[in-house]
Amino acid sequence: MNRGTVVFLALALLLAHTLAIHQTPDGAFAEPYEIAHVSFRLGRNLVHDGSALWNPGGAPAESYPSPLWVLVGAVSARLYLGPTVIAQALGFASALATAVVLAWFSPKRSAGLIAPLLLAASGSAAAAAASGTEMALAMLLVTLAFLAFERGARRTLALVLTLLVLTRPEGLACALVLLGLRFVAPPEGAAAPPHGAAAPPRARRSAFGLPLFVVAGTLVVRKLATGLWLSPFAAPLLEFDPERWQLGLLYLWGFVCASGFGLLAAVLVLSLALGRTSPMGRRALALVAAWWGVVVVSGGDDQPFWNALVPVLPLFFLAVQESLREWMDREARLVHAVWALLALTMVGSFLASKVPGDVGPLRLEQPLTAWQTPSGALARAYPSSFGRLGLLEEIRTVEHLRTLGVFLRDRVSEDTSIQTLWPGAIGYLSRKEVLDLAGRAWPLPGAKRTNSWRGVPRVDVLAALAREADYLVPFLGTLPEADAPTDFLRAWLERYDVVGATDERVRELLMALRGYELVSVPVPIKSRNPRVPSERPFPILRRKELRLAPDLELVRQGDELRVLARHEGHQQVVDLCVCFTDAAGASSYLRPTGDWEDGPAVDARTSLLLFPSGQRALHLVRFRAPAAATGTLTAWLHNPGMRPDAPLAGVGAPVSLELR
Repeated sequence: MNRGTVVFLALALLLAHTLAIHQTPDGAFAEPYEIAHVSFRLGRNLVHDGSALWNPGGAPAESYPSPLWVLVGAVSARLYLGPTVIAQALGFASALATAVVLAWFSPKRSAGLIAPLLLAASGSAAAAAASGTEMALAMLLVTLAFLAFERGARRTLALVLTLLVLTRPEGLACALVLLGLRFVAPPEGAAAPPHGAAAPPRARRSAFGLPLFVVAGTLVVRKLATGLWLSPFAAPLLEFDPERWQLGLLYLWGFVCASGFGLLAAVLVLSLALGRTSPMGRRALALVAAWWGVVVVSGGDDQPFWNALVPVLPLFFLAVQESLREWMDREARLVHAVWALLALTMVGSFLASKVPGDVGPLRLEQPLTAWQTPSGALARAYPSSFGRLGLLEEIRTVEHLRTLGVFLRDRVSEDTSIQTLWPGAIGYLSRKEVLDLAGRAWPLPGAKRTNSWRGVPRVDVLAALAREADYLVPFLGTLPEADAPTDFLRAWLERYDVVGATDERVRELLMALRGYELVSVPVPIKSRNPRVPSERPFPILRRKELRLAPDLELVRQGDELRVLARHEGHQQVVDLCVCFTDAAGASSYLRPTGDWEDGPAVDARTSLLLFPSGQRALHLVRFRAPAAATGTLTAWLHNPGMRPDAPLAGVGAPVSLELR
């Protein structure tokens, strides 16, 4: 089989791998990651409002670490093209082009195809290709920059490095490492030529002038616009924070252990110790160490499939290729062992890209699930799973947030403000004023700069709530009936608050939220199909001062009783509970059949959709009172999925009627 056929198979494998893993549970191609929607909103604001600000009209703030990716979103908006489609298409093209560029490093050796095949088998590369983030483009640029450096292509290197430093802040580390390698360990043919040669070394070193000039210009522009020299990404890197560094090391160790490439990493370390890695492989490893070192110092991130490590993954595979090639050239008897190791690695990589389950007669579901589940400090910081499980969690989260964004766009007033820990999809779809509770997309009150998207930001949650947004999105999904109503508050404080989830802090948070009420809104089943409602409403917190809660009324007409509701707010979903308390204090509850039942609270109606009633009242239920009824009849609404008598469950005020 010739090289061209193998490269084509690698491209087909990478494309199929990406299409296979980036799917919703019902088989549709999934939307980009949550963080990618931040750049989409900034790009649209740049076109329509003239500034790349998260909330137009505010003070200048840096909300996303990639100026070039914001520009991609702006170009998409200007051409009236969907930025989600353009971003994912560019990611696909970048990933495929990276595999081709990897094959150029060793054009005359069959062993030179090891790196492209490993890239095609990598779940991290496949996930990044469809993530909608700039990581796939950064991966291509890093690989091209290293190829240009190895070949001595000065102009190409200058252009690619310039694009790289505009794509990711880690690009500066790559440029500095390459500049250092130019002096310490230059590639063959790039060393200083003899006296009288036409290409002095200074001419090649000038390739680093343009990217470094762009970095300096960015610093000056940032200083003039925001008064700060350092970006939100760079500033934490200069702080002494061993806890964050430890988290970053655990993040990197999770990749080594759970990505399927742990054996190759061990072989690479052994090859370096024994001097079996080629000079080009060692230079590639220097770039890998620089990028991954920045990721470790920044604390890692919560995106699936180790997205932060992806841009230098091709160079990691290139270093592995060079090490294995050295072993095969020096020890012919190891050739079969090397190919067996590669086959085992590819199987492990594909298992990481697989939803855990049994494989034929092999009972592998539980071991694979345990393999892809983090533990300890890493699990507390980033509770999502590794591999395909984490990607599925991200896909479900993004679609859930997009449906809420569609509801807020279509159902609430234009001047509404929303505060959330997940600002990307909600901000992009809703087009409302969105405040980031963690201070990453929009600075917190009194803060000079936004927080970094890397690591786990620690903020004063109570101070952040002082902005009194109209709506709060503090958690995703529904509240399980078995959980206490304050459980989500404790989880919120444990991960983000500077104090933590102490009992006193929970009480303070409950006091800060006393001006809000929990409501469940009927989001669409899919963000791209807003006319079909979902079976599960989305619970959010709404400010009571908006006075959008429904008003109940109990009406008696002879032996028949009715519960009516008048509603002037947006659509919301509620359950209705009707309770009769007799003179002795015994309680009975109205069942959906019209019968009365003693004991635990039950609902008379469930999943009622309330909509603006106008001049007419909404008819909720009609029933008869218990026989020989003398006592108090009470009706109230509560959020679905919660006990009728649970705290935070009630919607609006209850209404009572004395029966005699």
